[in-house]
Amino acid sequence: MELWNVCRAINNPVRLEMLRFIAQSPVQALNVLQVGDFVGLQKAAASQYLKLLATAGFLNVERSGKFVVCSCSKSLETSAGIIYEKLKTLFPKPNRVFAMAPKSGWQDELLLKINAFSFPSRILILQELLQHERLGFEQLQLKVKLPPKTLKRQFGILISAGVVDPQESTGTGYRLSTQKDCLLDVLVKCL
Repeated sequence: MELWNVCRAINNPVRLEMLRFIAQSPVQALNVLQVGDFVGLQKAAASQYLKLLATAGFLNVERSGKFVVCSCSKSLETSAGIIYEKLKTLFPKPNRVFAMAPKSGWQDELLLKINAFSFPSRILILQELLQHERLGFEQLQLKVKLPPKTLKRQFGILISAGVVDPQESTGTGYRLSTQKDCLLDVLVKCL
């Protein structure tokens, strides 16, 4: 599956919370009702969200009697598996009663970075920057074939997420961020 589709699946606070809940659950597999109750969704909505996470490769979903149960995928051969392994280390730890993480914004920073990789044109930009190390706006526009307004908007998202360094003002061009960030490193590796 394309990286942008994988990232789009977790580019939602509820789906990210579902993934965290399943990853940190003391039981091997949870049914749809348990996950839905945890995040405050009815069965149909929870089922749709879990199906999207499963399609992207984050979960294994199977029928067990009259229940549909899900567990986290263990595959490290896919982008989803590699990203999931890194996310597990970034999720806040559950408290003793295994309640949702407090609304401390733990998801905001993760979602900002994940969003940067959740759209095909941004993936094209990042692949070009990875291949050429540094490119000017016009060079990049020719390579990715995006209108200037669209390219500028996509750069705004990439820069605000810390994925791209804003080097255009110095005349040296844009480049991938040189900041060390474990999630960004994994996402770039999946390009």
